[in-house]
Amino acid sequence: MKAQGAVAALLIFVLSASMFSAQGSNALMSEVEPSETDQTAQWRFLIYLVADNNLDVNAGMFHVSVVEDDFQEFMSVGSTDLVVCYVFVDRWEGPANLFKMHDGWMEEIVGFSLNGEEANMGDPATLRSFIEYTYEATPAEHTVLMFWDHGSPNIICSDDNGPEIGVRDSLTHHEVIAALDGYKVDVIGADECLVGQIEVAYEYAKSGVEIDFLLASQTYTGWRGYPYDQVFAELVENPYMTPRECAIMFIEQVDILLNETPIMSEVVNCHAAIDLAMTKVLVASFQTITSLIYPDMEDFVQALARARGTSVFQYGAGDAGIIDFRNFVETLMDLSPSTEVSEACAQVLADFDETIVALQDTHVLEGFVNGLGLKFPQHEFELPNYYSSYAFGSEGWIDFMELFWTLRGPGKIA
Repeated sequence: MKAQGAVAALLIFVLSASMFSAQGSNALMSEVEPSETDQTAQWRFLIYLVADNNLDVNAGMFHVSVVEDDFQEFMSVGSTDLVVCYVFVDRWEGPANLFKMHDGWMEEIVGFSLNGEEANMGDPATLRSFIEYTYEATPAEHTVLMFWDHGSPNIICSDDNGPEIGVRDSLTHHEVIAALDGYKVDVIGADECLVGQIEVAYEYAKSGVEIDFLLASQTYTGWRGYPYDQVFAELVENPYMTPRECAIMFIEQVDILLNETPIMSEVVNCHAAIDLAMTKVLVASFQTITSLIYPDMEDFVQALARARGTSVFQYGAGDAGIIDFRNFVETLMDLSPSTEVSEACAQVLADFDETIVALQDTHVLEGFVNGLGLKFPQHEFELPNYYSSYAFGSEGWIDFMELFWTLRGPGKIA
């Protein structure tokens, strides 16, 4: 799932894994209180790095440590007065630590209450503490908050040693929303798999938390993740970029990273920058389609089944009952027996293209993914219990699917 640029991958060979262990200290790590600055930063770059699980491993062609590789990338740039980067990390062994990233070294923030503790990264209170501390320590005009771990349409990270050793605790999207209450986040990102779903984007958009853009993948991501050296350098080079420019920049840089032939699982990479304000417009347009079809569903069953079937993409998403949102609507528009529905679909497609402000996909996925997935399983029993707690499902989509399943009949495959 992780690690980034080629330069950092080579650097890892000259640095032992113990140099960055949270259990030790060395020339690159200093235990000091955070310094105060008189200048308000433009960007606060926060990384919630959850590796207290099977991601604290070596991977890739060069068998590099994915966590330490990212540390190297952050340290290859370092914080400035205008762009300040904090990494809160919990690894498989040792306690959690909060670091401020500098050029060539990491400053351990010993004044943070959870530094040096066995933190439960799946607890929203832990995330809240991280947010409260960094926002107070570094006032800034804008914030990027990245989550680093495994992901899903319901979970943004999991700590395998959560409330106690050997007991897993997972942080859900709803818990993230609760933890961020009262704070403005310009760009929130998931450096992980399967978070880029319409249901998730709509939940953040409707949450009441001030969030402008979501960075997420609707399918799997590769082990290198985002090139943190490049995105950090871009922020430092242009600290006055807007949140929209920042979100697009992240996707452009990961596209550059994967422009060469990927290795291992990266052949199925995709990432998108999603405008959350436009997501609400997009969902309203989509609800127009479903409200038009619902009273006459019998006339649309065949078109819906074919649209669903042609919008399935693989690499885990198909098994999870997820289809590509845009391809589904586009195919439905072409197959619809109703001109009114086709016109409504055209409006959804126009809104979709304004919602996805940047897209990266590898050649294997080109045309199969467009930036947002949609939960549309084959059968009702495949719908997870949590789904009804998401606004997208409860605002009519679940009822729509249930009627479709009933009219299509049992045993039929779309």
